Amino acid sequence: MKKLLPDYLVSNVSKLDKGFYKSHNIEAAIFDIDNTLVAHTEPEPPQNVLDYFAFLDSIGIKYGIVSNNSIERVESFCKNLGVPYYGKALKPRKKYLKKVLNDLKISPQNAVLVGDQLFTDIYGGNRMKMLSVMVTAVGEDETGFVSFKRKFEKKILKSNAKRLTTYNP
Repeated sequence: MKKLLPDYLVSNVSKLDKGFYKSHNIEAAIFDIDNTLVAHTEPEPPQNVLDYFAFLDSIGIKYGIVSNNSIERVESFCKNLGVPYYGKALKPRKKYLKKVLNDLKISPQNAVLVGDQLFTDIYGGNRMKMLSVMVTAVGEDETGFVSFKRKFEKKILKSNAKRLTTYNP
């Protein structure tokens, strides 16, 4: 069960500030796209995401994208970001998480995985021994399978509420 639980909960990616990265010796952040950075219907990064990435650049944090969505979706979203990215990653499998860390030249112990789903993002990050942060889903219009999984996620989070830590600077 512990591998399904995030190290931290945040309401939004932007809550992860310089203090968070510094206090955990984080050198790189690996992000999911859909319902983590944007609603799954947004085809490209909006200004608030670009601003957050500029903030990461300004404090020396590297970043990359690993998504289970299609390669086309991920390429379209990431094409102008200039960072490593992988689509159709099949998280929680480790393969593409390892690849993005290798691309960034960062060890898992100095990276954080940021995502919105326990069974894919958080479990994948925890399997890699990365710090894991679960964000509140950005969008509400989800596929049927994701909506189905959310019911189980809510039960797991509720039954483990005392073990969860919210980061809110």
